[in-house]
Amino acid sequence: MEKLQHGVFALILAVIVMAVLQLMPQWHDALTFHSESALSQGWPLISAHFIHLDWTHALFNYLALAVIVAIWHRHLNSRWLLNAMLLSAVTISLLLLFFEVQFVGLSGVIHGLLLYCLIRDAKQHRWMWLLVVVVLAKVVAELLGWRPAHFVGDDVALIHAAGLVSALVLLKLERRRLSDAVPEPLKNKNAER
Repeated sequence: MEKLQHGVFALILAVIVMAVLQLMPQWHDALTFHSESALSQGWPLISAHFIHLDWTHALFNYLALAVIVAIWHRHLNSRWLLNAMLLSAVTISLLLLFFEVQFVGLSGVIHGLLLYCLIRDAKQHRWMWLLVVVVLAKVVAELLGWRPAHFVGDDVALIHAAGLVSALVLLKLERRRLSDAVPEPLKNKNAER
């Protein structure tokens, strides 16, 4: 049961949801992120991250997520991982509203989770900042036009860059409770009732 607390349950749940969605290609058009309509529809802000172009794309993303959970399980519990994936997905989607983008896939979220975990480790082990720089350099190179053969479309670099921004949001919001967002005078007023 302890292993389930280290992100394994969230990993299994996410992979099951993504696999079920992948088996329903008739839904893919409705779940795909289109920058011109995503905000008015709402669900593509999240759903686009959980469907993939094909099974090869899906399996690579499942594997990348599993590697993150395996390496950084000490930073993760299932609740946090699910929340982080959803928050990262929404952050990425909101950033991509400013561009003419159509996408599916979890790679932006994976980049966000990876950078978050690397920065967490780098705070304790200075040499890990080198890995942070490598990830940042990789995405900058993609933005400047370097694209591996497996990239599909010009927007992948933007999606990865938005994922890195989502890592900063995760770092900013870690260990905050919803009640921390309520101003102190309002908390006191509700306590008097």
